[in-house]
Formats: sequence, C-alpha cells, structure tokens
Amino acid sequence: MRKSAVTVFLCALVLLSLACGPRSSDLKVADFPKIDPAAVMRHIEVLASDEYEGRFPGTKGEELSVAYMIEQLKLLGLAPGNADGTYIQTVPLAGIAVQGSPTLIFKHGAARQDLQWKDDHVSWTKRFVESIDLKDSEMVFCGYGVQAPEFGGDDFKGIDLKGKTMVVLIGDPPVPDPADPAALDPKVFGGRAMTYYGRWSYKYEMAAKMGAAGALIVHETEPAAYPFSVVQIKTTEQFDIAAPDQNMGRAAVEGWITLDQAKTMFAAAGMDFDALKKAALSRDFKPVPLGTTASISFKNALRTIDSRNVIAELEGSDPLLKDEFVIYTAHWDHFGIGPEVDGDRIYNGAMDNASGVGGVIEIARALAKVKPAPKRSVLFLFV
Repeated sequence: MRKSAVTVFLCALVLLSLACGPRSSDLKVADFPKIDPAAVMRHIEVLASDEYEGRFPGTKGEELSVAYMIEQLKLLGLAPGNADGTYIQTVPLAGIAVQGSPTLIFKHGAARQDLQWKDDHVSWTKRFVESIDLKDSEMVFCGYGVQAPEFGGDDFKGIDLKGKTMVVLIGDPPVPDPADPAALDPKVFGGRAMTYYGRWSYKYEMAAKMGAAGALIVHETEPAAYPFSVVQIKTTEQFDIAAPDQNMGRAAVEGWITLDQAKTMFAAAGMDFDALKKAALSRDFKPVPLGTTASISFKNALRTIDSRNVIAELEGSDPLLKDEFVIYTAHWDHFGIGPEVDGDRIYNGAMDNASGVGGVIEIARALAKVKPAPKRSVLFLFV
C-alpha cells in the first residue's frame, strides 16, 4: 500500500468529517475536535497487518477485526448500537467456492474455443447448489446490458433470453456531449461518473430479470477501473446474503471473460467486436445473436456462516431529535488469502477498507468528545 495514497485519503477524511458531521446549531465546524491522521494510520496498520490475514468473512481475520473494533468503541465510551444491547448484528451468509478449474467452451459451427479458468475467464454461480451444468446455451450480445428509460436506452429490445447467455460490456455507454464532441454528455449516464447502470452487479441483476441462463461481462481495464487481476480474486470463495430461495432466481452462471477472448469469439462468429461495441452506443441498438453457444460445468463447495456487523451509538442530546440518526459507515472485510501476487498471498486491504474503518473510528473519537453531544444520535456502523 503506497503511503502517499493513504496520506491523500487522510487529508480527504479531515475535510469530510468537517463537511459531513452532524449539522445541528450547537455544533459548529470550529467546535469539531481535530481529526488525527496518525491515529487513523495506526488503525490501518493493525487491520491491514498480515496477522489479520486480509479480513475475509468467516476466518480468523473476521474474529480479530470484530474484536478490535469493539475494543476501540468501548474505549471511546460508546454504547452498543444493536437493539439487543450488544455491539453485534448477525449477518447470515452463504459461501460458494468453485471447485477445480472449469473450462468455458464456445462453439460456432465446427469451431471450438476453450477459455482457461482464471487466465481467460472467471465464472461462478450465486445459486446455492452443489453443481452447475450450462450446456450449449445460445449467446446473445446485449450491448451494455442497460434498461434506462430516463436516458431512452434499452439494450434488450424484443429479445427472449430464457436459457440463453448474454454477453455485455462493462461500464456505462459513453455518450458524447453535443456541445463538445471531445467530452461526454454530463446529463446522460453521469458523463464521466459511473452510474449504477455501469456496475458489474447491475449487469448480473439484469440477467436474472431477463431470465438468462448465463451472463458474461467483457473485461476492459479502463471502463472497469481495475485490471483483470482483480477479477481473478473471484476464483476464491464468494459470499452472498443467505436467501430462502437459495438464489435460484439468479442466472445459473455469472462471470467475466478477457477482451482478447471476446474478440476471438466475435471473429469466429464472423463479427467485428469493435464495430458492435460502437453500435451499442446507439439508442436503436438491438441484441445481436452470435450463433455461438457457451458450455461450462463445475461443482461447488458450500457453507453457511453467521458473519457480523459491528455497531455503536452516541446518543443525541436533544430530547426531541435524539431519535433521528446520523450514520457513519465503512465495510471491514477484504479478500483474505488468495492467489499469489509477487510472492504474497495475503490481500491486506489497507485502502479497501482498513482506511475507512480507521476513519470512522477516529470520527467516533472526535464526536465522543463534543460537549454537549450532537442533538441527533450518531451510529457508527462497520459492515
């Protein structure tokens, strides 16, 4: 973790705490206790140490992280924030880990393309089942996979995706600004800022909505904002909220493929990837059947755990307003231990998100010193 990146974060934290603290008339910016960057750094160094093993849920890293956060909140004199009088909220999770190294197979006529696990594709299921068998599923290119009526966009016009695998681009459609063709239109899909339509999670939600059997995102580093190596971390166990229906409404297979493999697959189908990507920018875009099938089979290791949120409360001082809450929150978990990078298998997660946890603890310390307390109650929530 680069110290410079942490320093930038800490400077931003000071400004954030001043700008976003409880805005009641009895608490002025000048009264807000000083945020101590060194204190935040000390929290980061503990939480992101090798001892905490990357803070993956259901591991020693969770045990240490939860114990540390509770200890710090008690030292500040903050009350338990859960309704049962504890600092803990139980979070039931379902863990799914793909076993082995399954090959994703594309077929177009007599042509066959084998995508190797981790190097060419990363695929999984959110269904809580022991095995998955996607066989000869017809593939359809669905542009950016967006249904956005407020922007006049629908990439699924007239298509029935039941039993099929949709292939989509990551990010929002980059719509040029009519007044400045070199820039993006700030009124459409947020301009350069990503909307939720651009998130990978939205693409998989749309696959479920459309009844697709599979959903594959073409990875590109710039619009994704991270390299394929980040996607590769998903070859380890993934968690989801334990659902009564075992997530059977989700697509059977979700995943990513590399840009090179996507271009090879489109070329085998007699199509030009770059031309179709450009076509996907048009409001007139319609889904394009690729004449190609996708197949993959794998088994899962399953487990359920009770993970934990940690929550503390600083009660407000105003009898009428103390039942209103300001919430400071950060997630404590990270990727744990995974594939080796430069000889190191521990994903320490200093920025993501030991920095956020350390920042919230320090804001809690500062607010706990304010006398009288803010009018509204404040919750400090680590999820």
